[in-house]
Amino acid sequence: MFEAFSNFVMAYLDPIGVVVGLVVAVPVFWTWWQVVFGEKRRMRRLYKEVQENPGERPGIIIFDFLKGKDARLQVENFRRQADGLKDVPNERIITLSHDKHITPEDIPGLQQKIRSAARELMIGGVDRIHLFYGGPAAVAAMIGAEFSNMPATIYQYDPTHGTYVNFGPLRLPV
Repeated sequence: MFEAFSNFVMAYLDPIGVVVGLVVAVPVFWTWWQVVFGEKRRMRRLYKEVQENPGERPGIIIFDFLKGKDARLQVENFRRQADGLKDVPNERIITLSHDKHITPEDIPGLQQKIRSAARELMIGGVDRIHLFYGGPAAVAAMIGAEFSNMPATIYQYDPTHGTYVNFGPLRLPV
């Protein structure tokens, strides 16, 4: 009886286990490689950039909460002409959009997205945030509360001139 069970395991289960092990090993090894070497490379580049340009790491966050509008293209056109913004790399540009009417039920999800975006910028070593906003006042208040402890400059679209206007810092330095 034991010999029959042993033969069954060796004949059927052992080859299946080897195939499953190989299939599972590929994504595990790939993830390990990305975490160990990819993250280290990114952090080395970040530290080198901070050492070479201390205090000069701007980031851009675009809040596009207007139904049926796409603010990213307008911001990109403005950014190409602005001296301090045209050199911001794409890794430090975040766009949050919500292409439907915002209701009170949407607020917790939007608040979570706003916090995640702020965290992502801070992890990237951003020391000055350029904030572009389009949307309702209730969400603007949440954004102001979230970014109040960070150095943020606010831009608002001026339809009469067809460009963005710098409204200054979110909070004046003390």
